[in-house]
Amino acid sequence: MRKYKHRLSGLTENDVWREPIIPFYGNMGRPETIQDLENRKAYIKKIKEIREDIKRGNLAVTSDGKIIAIKGEPVEITFILPFKPRRPAGGFRVMYEYANRLAKRGFKVHLIYPIRTQYMKYRLPYSIRRILSRIEGFRKDIWFDFEPSVTMSYVLQVEDKYIPDADIVIATWWSTVLEMGRLNTSKGRKINLIQGFENWEGHEDLLFASYDMKDTVNVVVASYLKNIVSKYTKNRIELIENGVDNTKYFIRDRIENRNPASVAMTYSIQEIKGSKYGLEALMLVKESIPELQVELFGISPCPDGLPEWIRYFREPDDLCGLYNRNAIFISNSFTEGFGLVSVESMFCGCALVCTDIEGHQEYAFEGKTALLVEVRDVKQMAERIIYLIRNNEYRIAMAKNGNEYVQRFRWDNAIEKMRKVIENLL
Repeated sequence: MRKYKHRLSGLTENDVWREPIIPFYGNMGRPETIQDLENRKAYIKKIKEIREDIKRGNLAVTSDGKIIAIKGEPVEITFILPFKPRRPAGGFRVMYEYANRLAKRGFKVHLIYPIRTQYMKYRLPYSIRRILSRIEGFRKDIWFDFEPSVTMSYVLQVEDKYIPDADIVIATWWSTVLEMGRLNTSKGRKINLIQGFENWEGHEDLLFASYDMKDTVNVVVASYLKNIVSKYTKNRIELIENGVDNTKYFIRDRIENRNPASVAMTYSIQEIKGSKYGLEALMLVKESIPELQVELFGISPCPDGLPEWIRYFREPDDLCGLYNRNAIFISNSFTEGFGLVSVESMFCGCALVCTDIEGHQEYAFEGKTALLVEVRDVKQMAERIIYLIRNNEYRIAMAKNGNEYVQRFRWDNAIEKMRKVIENLL
């Protein structure tokens, strides 16, 4: 780790810019001692140096007035991802947003994609994956726009000889975190970004071990995850809820003007997303509300046999527009780390109907910001949707309450919290 010549701990903007006070003693105004004068001269010299370093950009003043070292060159951050995704995925998108937004703030960011990660289930054998990585090179993902300064590369696996030295290293997913935990300290101070209770593939003993890696700060995206993680480690735990880009997701079409019988839903072939139960609920709603119109979206191919009143959009370019065309958004997930898509819909003015799971409970409060249903309860989901359609004023009020509440989950807030975590580690 790089060191800075000044001792900056606890130093604030007020200390740097105020003029030093000359102490006097007694009623006669006796001047300071020789030692006092020498100490004061050294202090003034140090303050002058710090002032010059701020002007040169070697030091910076944080939002809360503290002085931090820029160290003459950007702080280097390595992000280690489990693999390179070909299509949009929530957990990867969060890591990418952090990488991009930290790069915009002057950090030097590099993304690492291991070709082999323990316990990962791959569709292609290792030899083919390695060949494909050479063909692709270090091309950036087509579904995410990176800052030009963000670099990336493939490595065979997460080991010291393949990972560059840095100031900070951040990993997500328990298996990748275990491998990060074995890296030398020269690879950076370690952060484990926990985006869900990742027990769906088994190996709970290893999952819990990943919470307790030596010299690692755990960052969780939801308060229920903080409660879980705290049972298995004494390590520092920071809560930083996922962020939403409020310049990308916002209300375009007035909530009051939307067709009450319009519903949006994410479609996924993953069983834990509960799409099957959502579709069954919508079929029941259609029987009671013939004018119902539904828009689905996702990364999977269009499901077979959809009726004409359900439209499907694969990887839509204007997701904000889709949310704004609909009055209601439904989420049927069995489990979520945070449920980012639901929050996006609320930023865009949708009234939320969702399963009563811990990930949703960060923002979905029964009767206030959302209506909650039991997991797999098709009938209850249908009833809740019908209730909102038939009680339009209630739907409007709840959508407005939800939109107001989720404004706290903006990316600017998340990045500022992460920056402070990084700052405290340096």
